[in-house]
Amino acid sequence: MTDRWPFVLMALLSFAATPVGAEDAWLPITPQELAMTQSPINPGAHALLLYREVDTDDIRCVESHYYRIKVFSETGKKYADVEIPYSQYGYGVRDIRARTVRPDGTIVKFSGEVFDRVLVKARRLKLRVKAFSLPEVQVGSILEYRFSVTWPRGRLNSPEWIVQDELPTLKLKLAFKPWPQRTVFWIARLPAGPVPEEREDGRIELALKNMPGYQPEEYMPPESEVKYRVDFSYLYSFEPFPKTPDDYWSFWGNTWYEAIERFIGRRKGIERVVTELIAPGDPADAKLFKIYRRVQQIRNLSYERVRTEKEEKREKRKANATAEDVLKNGYGFRAEINRLFVAMARAAGFEAYEVRVAQRHAQFFQKVVLNWSQLDSEVAVVKVGEQEKFFDPGTPGCPLGMLAWLRSGVSGIRPIKGGAVFLDTPKPISDQAVIERKGTFQLDESGSLRGKVQVAFHGLEALTRRLSALDADDMGRRKELEDEIKGWLPSGATAKLGEVTGWEDFDQPLRAEIELEVPDVASTAGSRTLLLLGVFQSKDTYPFHHAKRVHPIYLPNPYREIDDLTFEIPRGLSVESLPSTKHQTQELVSYEISRTKTDSELKFHRLLSVDGYYFPVESYTLLRNFFSEVKAGDEEQVVLQNAAAAQRDEDQDR
Repeated sequence: MTDRWPFVLMALLSFAATPVGAEDAWLPITPQELAMTQSPINPGAHALLLYREVDTDDIRCVESHYYRIKVFSETGKKYADVEIPYSQYGYGVRDIRARTVRPDGTIVKFSGEVFDRVLVKARRLKLRVKAFSLPEVQVGSILEYRFSVTWPRGRLNSPEWIVQDELPTLKLKLAFKPWPQRTVFWIARLPAGPVPEEREDGRIELALKNMPGYQPEEYMPPESEVKYRVDFSYLYSFEPFPKTPDDYWSFWGNTWYEAIERFIGRRKGIERVVTELIAPGDPADAKLFKIYRRVQQIRNLSYERVRTEKEEKREKRKANATAEDVLKNGYGFRAEINRLFVAMARAAGFEAYEVRVAQRHAQFFQKVVLNWSQLDSEVAVVKVGEQEKFFDPGTPGCPLGMLAWLRSGVSGIRPIKGGAVFLDTPKPISDQAVIERKGTFQLDESGSLRGKVQVAFHGLEALTRRLSALDADDMGRRKELEDEIKGWLPSGATAKLGEVTGWEDFDQPLRAEIELEVPDVASTAGSRTLLLLGVFQSKDTYPFHHAKRVHPIYLPNPYREIDDLTFEIPRGLSVESLPSTKHQTQELVSYEISRTKTDSELKFHRLLSVDGYYFPVESYTLLRNFFSEVKAGDEEQVVLQNAAAAQRDEDQDR
């Protein structure tokens, strides 16, 4: 089905037929497949998924996968290197079988080694992959492999059918055998054509043909939002049957409300700490500032590396049952720290509550998708006078009154007694994410610039770098910052990082001093020298290179870049001409640049402001043209004149 609500299935029958799995249960190769030389769906594609099958059986706790890929080019041979990701939490990959079918139809079985390695290991997350390479792959080969993913008995594993692959797909078959006696919901985001269907044996099946390949682009929404897909979710045994999405979210709103209120409670220990922390005459903002700073001193377990079982046992850390436990123990996960802030704000006399939201780096909240796990994060709201202010104390280093970008401008619900209130968190603005560069350069006779620059990262720009540096020591975070600044500069430039301040002072900008040398920014022809002043040009400065766009434009956050630089001109050179001042403003974007002169100096001012972060495809041409004009303005050069050379030229002409 398409995006219609509701579509409900009562899965009541016994389990499904056994999927592909026997040792030699490969589907027959057809002469047409062997003879194929290009994709009939996306001509020019390097490879084609001839067939993909996924069969999920929640009763047997196994999901079987089958892939058949046709290679059309040397680039397409990369699909012989296979990686199968899986979670550390009880999941496993087994029964891996693979083979290569040569262009003449002969078969080479895979008998090599399967490697098991860590893919991601950061804080509370650990993913692994099974990796292997198919043998003797040529242009014209067919690659086949299959495997099964398993999980512990009793764990329900409602699947996500991602029906669109990187490769165009000729045939796709998906099946799901849900747990009996449990209600299953699904919502499909598919092109016009076949829809999932319930079979007599309780299986849900979908068969598709000629699915175009997924085209990833820079600065696009999460893949889960743009790929064709079908989402399944179970109704828990304790959940009442919802007639509408509002019913479903009202139930979970009330459930979360009760859990949050039990955790927060009204604790004497919290009231005592708040009384000691704030003064009766403190203004409201001062009270919240003191509470916020105190809460952010709590050790945040959500942002620590994954610990081994031995380390966990050695630490003997107790679980927090209440907000007061978080305060006493001095540690907590981000949601627990958030709730402690709400508890302390209430103890100070404020009306405060929790809001559950989706994190927009991974998915957007879809009200019609009945899966509570969409709302996987919390922020706090405090009422100050008549204004409701949002806070994010559970994110280390998040400035007071701001939300980390992945929780800003997103949808969610406020859990209330008996239901839920739908709301959106405040959208980020460019004033909250600023990079400011100030400095002085000297131009030498070789055409190189040398100078010192002070860089200040404000708000979300500082937060992003502080979070990235949480797992690094001082040397590591300095190197990461230095490498980033080098990436702003032309090829061949050098940057030496000096003093860095503000790593721990979250209410102040993150500041860095850096010594720079930028060679060959000036070129001389006769008596004239052309000098480029716009030396800072990161890869994100001009983001759009392609003439056409498939997906909406989705930037991390609005942002602002400010450059105020001084260039000292060597004696003997004078300014002959300056590029004109530019000031361009369109909806949600603006750009200004100016160059002014004194007797021996040039002043360079540049401001780039992007006040939006989600732009529809229809806006792409305007946005691309805007950044093209930014690039053209940045690359304009100052014309300098060498008085002595000009005099020599004049004498020679005589």
